[in-house]
This record gives sequence, C-alpha cells and structure tokens, in this order.
Amino acid sequence: MSDARRQEGPPWYLTFFGEDFWAVADHEYTPERTAAETDYLAAVLDASAPGRRVLDLGCGTGRHAVALAAREFGVTGADAGGWALERAQGAAKAAGVRADWLRLDLLRELPWPVGEFDAVVCVQSFGWGSDAQQLRLLREVRRVLVPDGLLILDHSNVLAIAGNYVPEATFETEGLRADFRRAYRVASGRSTGEIEVRRGDAEPVVIHDDVRMYQPAEVHDLLTRAGFTVERVDADFTVGREPAPTTRYVQFVARSRASTAAAITTWKGTREETRPSALDLRWSPDEIEFVRPWVDAAFRGAYDDGGLAELSRAYPLSDPYSADLAAPVLSGHFGLDLAPGAVTAGAGATGLLHACAALALPGPVLHLAGGHPDLPRWAARLGAGTITTRFEDLTADLDRHTPSVLVLDRPTITGDLFGRERLAEIAEAARACGTTVVLDEAYAVYAGPGASCVPAVAEHPNLIVLRSMSKGYCCGGLRVGFAFAAPELTQRLREIAPPLGAGGAGLAVALRLLARGDVFGALRTRIAEVKPVVARTLRRTGLKVTEGADCLPWVTVEGERDANPVWERHGVRVKEIGAGEAGFGGRPGDAVGVGRRDSPLYKIAVPLSEARLTAFRDAFADAG
Repeated sequence: MSDARRQEGPPWYLTFFGEDFWAVADHEYTPERTAAETDYLAAVLDASAPGRRVLDLGCGTGRHAVALAAREFGVTGADAGGWALERAQGAAKAAGVRADWLRLDLLRELPWPVGEFDAVVCVQSFGWGSDAQQLRLLREVRRVLVPDGLLILDHSNVLAIAGNYVPEATFETEGLRADFRRAYRVASGRSTGEIEVRRGDAEPVVIHDDVRMYQPAEVHDLLTRAGFTVERVDADFTVGREPAPTTRYVQFVARSRASTAAAITTWKGTREETRPSALDLRWSPDEIEFVRPWVDAAFRGAYDDGGLAELSRAYPLSDPYSADLAAPVLSGHFGLDLAPGAVTAGAGATGLLHACAALALPGPVLHLAGGHPDLPRWAARLGAGTITTRFEDLTADLDRHTPSVLVLDRPTITGDLFGRERLAEIAEAARACGTTVVLDEAYAVYAGPGASCVPAVAEHPNLIVLRSMSKGYCCGGLRVGFAFAAPELTQRLREIAPPLGAGGAGLAVALRLLARGDVFGALRTRIAEVKPVVARTLRRTGLKVTEGADCLPWVTVEGERDANPVWERHGVRVKEIGAGEAGFGGRPGDAVGVGRRDSPLYKIAVPLSEARLTAFRDAFADAG
C-alpha cells in the first residue's frame, strides 16, 4: 500500500482499536500475561524512575495503567480509542484505584496537553505512524519527562516475526472468529492488512491496520536521535535477559538526556546578589579602555568612507558570504594568502557554530568538558549524540567513538593556549576517523593574529577555525565572525550556513579593525600586570586558582558547591561553568562516562581598569 493511500481519510489507528479488535485481543492479553508485564514495569520503575508519576502511552483498556495505579503509581493513561478508554475507566473503578484518562491522537495532536512525568511506558503501541512521526513522538515523550526521566518502550521484534510471518491465519473460539490477511513489505518495513471479525450472529466487521515493524537496532537509533540514552535492553519483560534474534518482545529502558543550558543563560543570576552593587567579574567590560582608539578609528573610517546609510543598504548577492571582500584583509591580518574559497563570514561565532551543528549529523559530537556548550547542544537537538572527553583522552576517544565532529576551544576554559603542533596531532587523528574538527578561537584573539591556528586549515582538510569580533575587540554588537577552512569543507559549510549573515555596516567596521593588525599590545601588558595580583588575592581566601596563559583576561577556580561561596560573601559575581560530564551544567547521563568533573568550575574575569581593580581590592581587603 502506498504512503499516499495510507494517508487518505483518518489514520487507521483511530478506528482499528475498537470493540471488535479488543474482542480478539482479550484472548491474547490474558490476566496472567498482563500480571507478568506489570511486574516487569513496576520493577524497572521502582529501581530507575526518579518519581512515581507515570504516563501510559497507548494504554488501551488500561490493563497496565490500572495495575500500576494499584501499586501506588500516579498514572495517566492516554489512547486514541474512546471505547477502550471507557473500558479502562470501568476497570479502574472496579479495582478501586484512581487514574487519569486522556483521549488523544499521540501522533498528531502535538504538543500533548499533559503535565510533567517521571516516567513514560509504551507497551505494544509503537509503529502506528511513519518513522518521522515515531521520532516526533519520542521527542514529545522527552519534552514531558522531568530531567533524568525514564522511558520503557516495548516493541515487536521484526527479526522474530519475519521467520514465522504468514499472509493468512485464523483464530477461532466459542462465538468468535477472526480471519487475518496481511502483507509485509520489506522496502518500507510495514505490515499492512486486515482482520475480519465475526462475533456470534452479527455481521462480520473488517478492520484495517498498517504497522511499521522495527528491528531493535532501528528503535535504538530513533531513541538516540530523540535525545535518549539507552541504559538497557531486555527480552520478553524479564529484567536483565538479553534479546536474541528470536525474541518476540523487546523492551528498551532509556533515560532522557538533560538539555544543557545555552551559553547565554550563564548571564542569568542563579542566586540573589549578596549586595546590590556587587562587582560583576563574569566578563571584562573594561578591556575596551585598552583598544578604544583602534575601535573608534575603525568606526569613523568605515562610516566616513561609505556612510552608515550606504553600508546598511549593501546587499551583496554576488558575494553572499563576504569572502571576496574579506579575504584580502584577512590575508594581511594573518600574514598568509587566503583565497575567498577558504573564508565564510557569518553572524558572529555563535551563528557559525549554529551552522556547524548541522555538520555534526548523524553524530556523535565529541567535545571537551568545560567547553562552549552551544554546538553540542544544538547538535543534540538535531538528534546527534554528544560525548564529553578530556584533553588528554582526545586521541583515544576519537578512535573509540569515531565522531562526526570534534569541537575544541582554543584556549581551553582553563587557559591552555595549545599550539599548532598539538592541533596537528589532533587533526590528523580526527581525519583518520572521518571527523571534522571545529576549532573555536573566539578567545584566542588576545594572543594576537600571529598566534592563530588559521594557517593550519591549508594543511588539514578536516579543520574549521572560527574567529569573531566580540572578545578583546569589544565589538560583539557588530555580529561578525569568520570561518576558515579548506575549499571543499568551506563548500560543505556554505550549504548549511545562512548566506548574507554578516551585515554591510558591521562588516565594514570589522575589516577596518582587522586591517590594523595586532591591536592588543597594551591590553596584553595590562593583563600580565594585573592577573598575578588577582590570582594571589584569590588564593589567600583558600581558593584553588588556575591562571592559564598570561595574555588571557581570566582565571579559573575549582571548588565545592557552597550555598554562600567566598566571592558572594565578598559581594562579587563570577561565572559558573558547572560540574558533571558535560562540564557546563550537564549531568552524568549526558555523555558516556568520560571526562567527568566532580566539582564545579568558576571563571573569574580579571579587573583591568583602575576603578574595577580598586573595587576588587576593596572587596577582598580582609584576605590580606
């Protein structure tokens, strides 16, 4: 049966699971079978669910929902069949238990009008729609689950069914006859057919079905793409029994991966400030004092030459990635010959990271603990798995996981400005695994253009280097960033990166500023002068401080979680990078068990202006 025909009229499952179907199914779903399945569900929920609120998807007549409610789970049953739900309500009343019931087409009535649950169970109710609909259903399951929520998904294993598949069969018992006629289509993986049901002297009724039959590996893939981590796969409702090709019923026990916070959310306060005038050391607004002459000159020059109105009207359709315009300036800035085919301008490093997330499909993405979270987060939303690693484990984890993309921050969060030699080793190891390396150099600008790894893109066809105008230049509002890569990789990036991402006015200023070369001499001198003072002061309070490279305007502090940490007691705000494997507020289930940081990491900007440095000294005056 074609997809077009299947979509004519209402979905088949809205009419299939009525009184006639259940007259047949009741002989298969015996009380003994239901009790054994419920024992399994309750055991898994008791052992692994974070709470007792359970949503039963495709609950039918409530055979599992009522039994779980009797075990003091708070159950909501959802099903598309009105007749079955009425029977479920009656069963709950007869059993003297309370459950909520919701009539809902789970594949089409999205988002579901339900609350939040600790666990979702779905038994013999998977495969009614297309693969895309099943993936959407699983993502909706993840939406209604609490962080760390549990899904128990049962499905019929086509590997076991195919060996015994018969196109026609008959079931007959006293007063009931059911004739099954069906066909399994290998190319689509769907079993389509009909059941002719005769009950007593009534006219026969024919009901039609169209079910996607899955191999367990296909279900595993859908769960991963939907954002779940599969913790265990069981056979025939038996905890710990490994499925075999002949296993008829396979149960996936999967946990919802927590959505990691976007980088921008770190600017939201998580606690009340201890003082209204707290010194905010989450960023370095005062670094503009050391580059302002260059920035002001770039603005004046750009606007004097072109005029703001003319620059704003610029719409270069013939140069949608601003490569022709930017390549000569960038070549001079980095001191090498960059062809337009190696340059892609976009809406800042953030916009280019968003585009690179699509390169990560199908995944997984390998990324450093404590790294910038956005690309892994966006890739996970698209269905790619994410794996956290440590810098020293990179080569081994590349070989172990063969990721689609490796994301690196240079410098690392702790200020390691690793060199081109180390990058070359990583890029070569990644290339052997078919992995694209995305190197985020947004913070490397402090070291000057001569320290950039942009020249390495000519040597490594799997390397993308990102630069922006936000750090150091203090021109994040321009929304201009650049991606550098070999021509073939640049073409792949441009297939997904939005064209015309860099505006004419911002680009004109950015290029004039870059044409000045290294403008950070005075800033580096000030950082090198002040940073040791800040580090010593913090250490005197008992903090464990990592300074990192001399040119970087921050230090990091590793410490235990404290309801009233040292800096807050001194009226200072800092940026929490987080703990756990994700390194930025994630949790152990987000990755595969590598690179875990057991204690939180905090980033503290170095106060550079005299005013902020004085405020810092005053805040920590009692530290000695």
